[in-house]
Amino acid sequence: MRTAKAVVAIALLAASSFCFAQDGIFAAGKHHLYIHCEGERHGPVVILSTGLYRDASDWKLVQPKIAKFTQVCGYDREGLGKSTVDHETVRPESYSSDEQVEDLKDLLTTTHLSPPYLLVGHSAGGILVRRFAKTYPDEAAGFVFIDSAHEEQIWRFQAIDPRSVQGPPADPVLVKRNGGLDPGQLLVWHFDKPLIVLEHGIPLTLDGPLAAHTAEFNAAVDSMARDLATRSSLGQLRIAIRSGHEIMLDEPQVVIEAVHDAWTEAQNTNAK
Repeated sequence: MRTAKAVVAIALLAASSFCFAQDGIFAAGKHHLYIHCEGERHGPVVILSTGLYRDASDWKLVQPKIAKFTQVCGYDREGLGKSTVDHETVRPESYSSDEQVEDLKDLLTTTHLSPPYLLVGHSAGGILVRRFAKTYPDEAAGFVFIDSAHEEQIWRFQAIDPRSVQGPPADPVLVKRNGGLDPGQLLVWHFDKPLIVLEHGIPLTLDGPLAAHTAEFNAAVDSMARDLATRSSLGQLRIAIRSGHEIMLDEPQVVIEAVHDAWTEAQNTNAK
């Protein structure tokens, strides 16, 4: 027969284990979002945010290795992967970045994943984690941006050639709802904590009418990556020389090393 102390100990162990490993679908705002965590927490927990239309499977090559030094969690945003949309289905980009930030906050709260967080964002996920840090500045311990989108990106591309961005994502209302800036407006975000920007090393190749502007588009992408690296006094830029846009799949070790370095620096910074 179990004693009262034994029952309490088992309950505490279960709670502790829950904090170290989640894999399931949990309520978050208006949705139920899928999250998958690995590893035991030491210092900041690593939160992985995917690009537009991508899901947590993007992290399959990096998450198990990051889990060797701390807890790491990837999740699916509304309507993607294993997550659901609990109201009228619309395209993912129609959800505002603020709504997505609150969904992530709710998900982290529901799963008892307390701050601080090392926020990792790929492509559009970079804008999302910057928005998260702007809303909850005390909860972000550092950043890794993986070929991140930039808030000025849409208008910069359209300035090169108006045909570069077409369809709903270029709608000015949707651009602003998703964290983009109006034409000519500059990003003012700064965050003096550990920050590593990873930029693809294989140049973009463009077809059709845009091919004539290939060099200009590549220069713009490089300029925006370098700009993000200046947003922190601790920022740095690294080039993944054998990668296209999906660096976590092309060169996973580059991502793993960047996350480890930013996580280590975040621990050191917080200890001072």
